[in-house]
Amino acid sequence: MPLITVIMPAYRASGTIGRSIRSTLRAMPRDAQLVVGLDGPDDATERAARAVTDPRLVVRAHERNRGSVACTRELLLSTDSAFVAKMDADDLCAPWRFRLELAAMPHADIVCGSGIRFGGGAVPRPSYFGSLTSEEIGVLLPFTNPMFHPSMLARRETLLEANAYAVDSPAEDYVLWHDALLNGARLSKIAAPVIAYRLSAGQISGAEDYHRRVEADPEVRRVYQEWARATGRGWLLDDGGTPSHPSVPSERAAEVLTQVRPVTRPYARHQVMHHVEAAESSC
Repeated sequence: MPLITVIMPAYRASGTIGRSIRSTLRAMPRDAQLVVGLDGPDDATERAARAVTDPRLVVRAHERNRGSVACTRELLLSTDSAFVAKMDADDLCAPWRFRLELAAMPHADIVCGSGIRFGGGAVPRPSYFGSLTSEEIGVLLPFTNPMFHPSMLARRETLLEANAYAVDSPAEDYVLWHDALLNGARLSKIAAPVIAYRLSAGQISGAEDYHRRVEADPEVRRVYQEWARATGRGWLLDDGGTPSHPSVPSERAAEVLTQVRPVTRPYARHQVMHHVEAAESSC
């Protein structure tokens, strides 16, 4: 049983998966395994994945395409390790990723890091370069998703207790963060960039209807509502407040900002006040 299993669902990723696999293997400790799940018949991606030779790499080809979430669930349930990491077939790992994330695990159950967005003709740009405590993540989730899913390292039991990836969703990571918090898990974001996150035209999150699909998704609505009630913030649901359009009176926004550290406040203010201004402009 390895210490870490890195799970990588892949489909139509022949042009990027080779570099993604090699960067992940370089970052992994020796006591780790990378399991690539090919989500359906995809000869080109399979050839590119199998072209990398390393005893820590396992490539599994599935007979039919079931979607990334179902593929990720199968990889989670069919492996056995103390920790599980997520990686996408078009992103790149920083060499220091797992060393830094493992160092943070004594105080957390799920750890993510910062990232550098690149590709799609855009100038590479960083995500928020700051750490977030579990309490701050819980405060911010009704307004934004501050965690890069492909940078995740988690305790296996935490994922299983949260029933991770069991139900299809266009925002499976957003659902996971909430369900883990509702179970009492500790989440953490470290400041260091640990992945390069590729932007591309074919990205699910880049589709024109992505935000509409997320807002309408039953799982996203379920966790948003449960978290709002569990944290005593039922006002987020007033007047039909939703994950994309939370109900945020200005006095409530000021209250939220007192619940994060001073170093986090500028980032939190930008995320929270955006929703206040949007609500006021629609009046």
